[in-house]
Amino acid sequence: MGTALLLLGGCAPYAQMQLEKRAVSLQLETAQSRLEAVPLEQKRTGFISLYLTQTILKTKAGNLLVYEEAELDSNYEFRQTASRTLDIVFESFQKRAVASVGGIDAYQIVLPKRGMLNVLVQKRGIFNLTLLYGMSNAQLKQMLLPLHAKIAPLIEKDVITLHNPDDAILSKWDVIKVRFYPLVGHIPRPFNGL
Repeated sequence: MGTALLLLGGCAPYAQMQLEKRAVSLQLETAQSRLEAVPLEQKRTGFISLYLTQTILKTKAGNLLVYEEAELDSNYEFRQTASRTLDIVFESFQKRAVASVGGIDAYQIVLPKRGMLNVLVQKRGIFNLTLLYGMSNAQLKQMLLPLHAKIAPLIEKDVITLHNPDDAILSKWDVIKVRFYPLVGHIPRPFNGL
């Protein structure tokens, strides 16, 4: 019993990133941040074992955000780290970590011929991955500072802010990446044979 309490007491606090009716929120214990944004449209796609929901949101400042939820069925697991998954789905060649708080990581990703994209990513277990991208540097700080006082200096040049819903979705999920890269794979099952 004492060991179990010690293990529970030693756990790092876990943050939640979630889409609400009129905002995206981050919560860590008693601290919370919110970025007001209303949904404009939603796209759902399936890749055999991976189900992707991409929601385009409009902020009060007038720019767009994209909130993506990738969910796997119970026979599969994510095979890559959240950081490596970003490299694959954004086809980036460079990224820099900005902050990490309670399982949510913030990056600035260089997109070829586009500029610098601010991204929040949260991997929840082996079945769920959530992305939020398109924030200005000010919006990224607004989300992170209430939860985390230490943020690496942000690159200010060529930061991508999204304004057109038709080209707001910048991630590139496809069957090749999902099945053959692989981003996901079967969960290993114990062998009960002879």
